[in-house]
Amino acid sequence: MNANQQKIKSLLTKLVYGQNYKIKPATKEQIEVFTKRAIDNAVDIKVIQQLVDLYEVADFFYYDLIIGFHHCDDLTIFEWWDDKELWLGQRDFNTLRWTNNKFCLGDASTISFSADYEFDTLIELIEGCIKDIDEAIILTSKTN
Repeated sequence: MNANQQKIKSLLTKLVYGQNYKIKPATKEQIEVFTKRAIDNAVDIKVIQQLVDLYEVADFFYYDLIIGFHHCDDLTIFEWWDDKELWLGQRDFNTLRWTNNKFCLGDASTISFSADYEFDTLIELIEGCIKDIDEAIILTSKTN
């Protein structure tokens, strides 16, 4: 496991700690399908590698709010590729995507909620999602 995969695993494991959730990697065949599609669509190799790092640790990872990734072999990822956008996942009204050389958290109508939600790396996107999850949990606990 490389350093990025270790970081991804640590972040996601910490997020679901204490819950009945099993982080499951994609199969070798699923990774090959994703990689072939990405290469055929001329996705930047650095982006492909970051996504492969995720999928080799956690395929179809989702949380109760904000963060949710599609299966790596889901064609939905490439649905908006004509616009040079990878649709990485969605949870509730939140959309995870890669576009304009950034990993972004936004919604169906916006690429990102603001520049603060545009990240250079996938790990930064995951960390940004977790930050918002933590804030949402704190707000919910204060109102209950």
